[in-house]
Amino acid sequence: MNTYHCGVYILMGALLLSCGSHQVKQIEPSSKTQEKDIQIVKEWPKTVEPQKVEIKAGEVSLLAVPGSFNSEGSLECNDKAFKFYVSNNKLISFISETYFSKEKPYSCFYSWQGEKVKVADFYVVKKDFPSERLNVDKKRVFLNKKDAARAARENKLRAKAYASSPNRPLFFEPFILPIESFVTSIYGSKRIFNKKKQTQHLGTDYRAAVGVPIKAANRGKVVISRDFFYTGNTIIIDHGLGIFTMYGHLSKRHVQEGEVVTIGDIIGLAGATGRVTGPHLHWGVTVNGFAIEGDSLVSASEGLPR
Repeated sequence: MNTYHCGVYILMGALLLSCGSHQVKQIEPSSKTQEKDIQIVKEWPKTVEPQKVEIKAGEVSLLAVPGSFNSEGSLECNDKAFKFYVSNNKLISFISETYFSKEKPYSCFYSWQGEKVKVADFYVVKKDFPSERLNVDKKRVFLNKKDAARAARENKLRAKAYASSPNRPLFFEPFILPIESFVTSIYGSKRIFNKKKQTQHLGTDYRAAVGVPIKAANRGKVVISRDFFYTGNTIIIDHGLGIFTMYGHLSKRHVQEGEVVTIGDIIGLAGATGRVTGPHLHWGVTVNGFAIEGDSLVSASEGLPR
């Protein structure tokens, strides 16, 4: 082989090695569902433009940050880990703010392979909550040992269910309300039961006569379908990404634990079971461990990339 051909082959080899070091890596999605969880890793997103987001105590906001992210990274906001997924070169997450917020601004950081970049700045807006007084069966307020033990077991069962949500969405479209009805008690109300016990109402109550059909707010897996001391016949659905919806005081439950329901499915009938003053639906929403206002999840999910 002459000197000319050697030089050509050496040059071609160098070019191939150079291209290979910048090759786009594609990671296959974990399933064939519509989660849109196909990741394309290009370069580390060192020049991400942080999103500016306002959020209120007890609400949730959608975070959608353009960039070449990898789902194997991590997302942390205010020293708390949040679940996320990547779709169409965007990091997608639902960031929740606790009802007990200290109303201080904070930032969100994405980390991967030892690198860290700021993706958002959150500004917490003050929110006031009303007070209300209720009179219910005193046995549901001041518990005997047997009922207290039962309530404690049920709290542990709920906590276990809330700790097992997958890191990807199980839903494909925005959330909906479980019932179209008048709100009788808003989220966040400061409650005084029987003039003595004080609590917070971390859900929304809708007027509903016994037997009114209740819909699943979105696609997901039923993780709880049981009779609980406080919320009576109760259904909890895991929607992935740490998002759960709870339906309480039902007269009938139409789904079993382990079932996958789709958005709008009739999962039960309204009732007056548990600690109630009358028939209604209690709808609770939990995102990444924080009980938040359901309406804010419906609104935030409308901004999901299509």
